[in-house]
Amino acid sequence: MAEAVMRARWPAGEVEVRSAGLAARVGDGVHPMAAEMLKENGLRLDHHAARQIDLQMLVQADLVLAMEHRQLRALAAIAPPLRPRMQLLGRWKGDREIRDPCGRPRADFMRAFDLIEASAHAWCERMPMNRDSRLCAMPAHT
Repeated sequence: MAEAVMRARWPAGEVEVRSAGLAARVGDGVHPMAAEMLKENGLRLDHHAARQIDLQMLVQADLVLAMEHRQLRALAAIAPPLRPRMQLLGRWKGDREIRDPCGRPRADFMRAFDLIEASAHAWCERMPMNRDSRLCAMPAHT
């Protein structure tokens, strides 16, 4: 969901947004409930295939946004010198973590979507990006 929301926040072609996971099931599509949340909010993530984060993605990204503190710690362990560009998506919402809604009721997916959207909006207000910027958003299901 985070990838689709972040892409919608910046005009097409302005910012490269990619998502990857620490424990992603490579090749999996969008969770059906997440796809439903996106559709209900006028967003899509067609042709999405889950992939694992790797050092090259971290090096190429200007900003790496994670959903949870544990993800930030794991990312910093992969590339300690890059830690300054790794942030919590919910940083501007009181350093709020966005918990994985998978396996939980629809209400949890709705809550996660709302937090992702509010957090993405807060980042966009504070971080102007240009067409050469690269953003890596960590999905909630890592």
